[in-house]
Amino acid sequence: MKVISAVEGLASQLLHVAQTKVPSVVLLWPGSLKSLGMAHAVATAARWQQGDKQGVRSLLYPAKANFLQTLNDARVDRTALVRLAQRLVETDPNQLVTVPMREKDAFWLSLNSVNKDIAGAIHPTLGELLPHFFADKDFQSWRACDGDLLRYVKARITDAGHRRALSQNSIPALGDINTAPDALLAISWRSSADDIRKSLKGLRQARPPDVLLLDATRGLRKGNPSWKANLVKLIDCAWEVWRERIPPVLLVIDEPHLRTQFHQELEKRAKRNSAGAAWLLKSHLPVHGVICTMNGGSLMPVSKPEQLHPEAKQVVIDVVDKQAAAVVDGLNKLRAAVSTNEEWVEAMDEAAAYLSRLAALPSSTRVLATWLGEADVSMAVRQNYAWPNYKSKLEIIRNDATFGQRPRLDRMIALGDAMWHNYENGTPLARRLAELIEQRTRGTEKCCLVFTKPTARRLAERYFETYDGYPEGAGFEVLRDSVRFTVPRALEAEVDPPLDETLIFVGLDEVSLRLLVLEPRLSSPAYVLLTRRNAAYLKATIRSIRGLSGFASLRTRLDALWHQLPEFPNIDEATLLRRDDFVLPTFSFEQGLSSTPNASEEHDPNAWELALEGGTTIKRSPGARAYVYDPGLRHTVTRGFKGVEVSELQEGDRLFVMSLELREMTEAVLKEAGATIGNDRKYEGELREYHRRVKELAAQAPGTTQAMKAKQLHVAVTDSLGPQGIPPAETTVRNWLDVERFAGKSFDDAKPGAPRQVAHFKAFAESLGMNSIEWKYFWITVIQPLRGARRADGRRVSDVYAEMLLEPESSVVHRHLKPSVVQMFFERAKDNIHTIDAIRKPPVRSEP
Repeated sequence: MKVISAVEGLASQLLHVAQTKVPSVVLLWPGSLKSLGMAHAVATAARWQQGDKQGVRSLLYPAKANFLQTLNDARVDRTALVRLAQRLVETDPNQLVTVPMREKDAFWLSLNSVNKDIAGAIHPTLGELLPHFFADKDFQSWRACDGDLLRYVKARITDAGHRRALSQNSIPALGDINTAPDALLAISWRSSADDIRKSLKGLRQARPPDVLLLDATRGLRKGNPSWKANLVKLIDCAWEVWRERIPPVLLVIDEPHLRTQFHQELEKRAKRNSAGAAWLLKSHLPVHGVICTMNGGSLMPVSKPEQLHPEAKQVVIDVVDKQAAAVVDGLNKLRAAVSTNEEWVEAMDEAAAYLSRLAALPSSTRVLATWLGEADVSMAVRQNYAWPNYKSKLEIIRNDATFGQRPRLDRMIALGDAMWHNYENGTPLARRLAELIEQRTRGTEKCCLVFTKPTARRLAERYFETYDGYPEGAGFEVLRDSVRFTVPRALEAEVDPPLDETLIFVGLDEVSLRLLVLEPRLSSPAYVLLTRRNAAYLKATIRSIRGLSGFASLRTRLDALWHQLPEFPNIDEATLLRRDDFVLPTFSFEQGLSSTPNASEEHDPNAWELALEGGTTIKRSPGARAYVYDPGLRHTVTRGFKGVEVSELQEGDRLFVMSLELREMTEAVLKEAGATIGNDRKYEGELREYHRRVKELAAQAPGTTQAMKAKQLHVAVTDSLGPQGIPPAETTVRNWLDVERFAGKSFDDAKPGAPRQVAHFKAFAESLGMNSIEWKYFWITVIQPLRGARRADGRRVSDVYAEMLLEPESSVVHRHLKPSVVQMFFERAKDNIHTIDAIRKPPVRSEP
């Protein structure tokens, strides 16, 4: 493996800042780095090669508890390091040594007597070679890292003298915060101002850091809305400790507008007498552009060329949400007129955000409602995906006697109603996709639709399965073999993608933008469908990028995008530039889905409550299977993941929790490879009988069309629930009626398509014509078992997929997948790791 050029560029700038003492900003684009620790390691290695055995001492903020993961995954050639040690040994005055550190001699040379294992030579990781220290919240003192240095190598050192020298001289000196050279010091993102102040004061007697490395990349900004204020907080604390001797700042960002936002924060704090902010403003924070070809990783195969000079491609951009944009703009203008009423502002913001997400749906509202019903989303959560929920809040504002903009709001509500009604059969985005599919699959042509999220891909698949709007009444089944659906990460992982297919990007995210700008295999033409705000964001981003010399080699691709994007005079870039405006707005389906604890665990009185880093909590039964990540096992078949019982978990363990996005991606790839979950025939007969009975009763219900029948039933169900009940949406009742869609499908693909709450099921079944015995029978034999079984231990999708990927026996499944896809899954699995902050066990019950 080799270090990517972005790490080298960042390391070069780190050394420059350390030498000149001039603060600066590095913009990584179009990719990003998950960890800046590798840049520290490369900068230190460069100093070693120059004879400086003490390297660079960096202080990283903010950092997560797994800040060493990248360094723990990277190994150093032991023989090369020994050769360097022999060249810089300090037995006699050595002219090659520019900065001495005698303790390094025994530390490095001990690697010359490492015993090989069966698999071959043992090579240390960067995490074992570089001193590292972490200050977490509730900081008390810096802890020595001597136990981590050569942690996995020490046991294989055969020379007793080397082991003695390591234990008595080298490791104590290298592992102490006051004497450790080339150390990476990290302060937690959760640290309070008092924690930061204490940790920095703890460095007064030690060699100060050469650089304050501030990480404002998306991985650290996510879930940290106060990132700007927190960075200034650290600078203020550093000024208190070191005053004029404060180390220079190197701010690392991955979106161009972040520098402006941070500069504005500094100006605001300087006006409030922040000495640290005033000091940093004097530098004017010059920006240096660095092309980043990956999104998170720091290493790539030596044989793989890095694409730094992409050739020109034809790219066609289409903005598809003009109707929604008009409504959102109208709501934003109304919002400005009522800015003094926080509740009204919030209601209008929520409505505007909802309509933006709705317009970006590559499907229809009907398919969305159906999918939510099958994904076990509670009715309370499901309402968040329906326009009436937001409309009702706007109507409260309209009916308020103090509101003076009633005609304008009425017009916006009417436009929202029209969108909601028109989108039942497909959004403009979905219809434009249908046009492109029809155009790009004529003759032998094929096309590939690239969605930003697996859930968006799944909803689009569902929509086109029943789409019949092609010329001459042709259905999608005619074109199915010429169209494929994927997501950017899966497309990126393909080693040999089809060469004759046209790529259609349905929105952009960080990965797809990087493919669009750098990928040599990009089709020409390629199509990009964007919303108005996505396009405005992209226009502003390219405007900033084009002016930096570091990105000059990208001008050909960037200009192809730039000249197609219209100007947006009515959009203020100062308020526009947020990541939410860049990535195609999509509904978040994480809340309420069964991708974490299942129903049986949620109500298990013995379940353990696991508090995860970031504030999330989940419940798991003590005997349930869980997966944790251990860097020491990263070279096993499960790449560092191991299965344990929940009762074996400890605070600090790094727990794998499969997100819905990863679940959807895993399911799609496993099904494509033929590695699907086995059928469970026990309930199939009852399920088919339930569908037959609903179809029979629906045929007898009042109304000539399905929509009319659903409308009548919705009224009956609402009346049956009474004033205290929460009625379902009319579209939901229509989905409950539409059991015909499951006809002919396998049991794995079939769903009950029924209410998930007993009150709703009772009201629906009785309104349809079932008696009490009949609906109770179906509830007990079909609805409860299937919903429970698909969520509980035997058939819970997330658990089964996790087991198929992470157990040692999973190599059987991996053989059905391409190596690049397996590698991609394990990289995504690492993104689903959460540190356990606390474990809360149920109280022990006393015996009666």
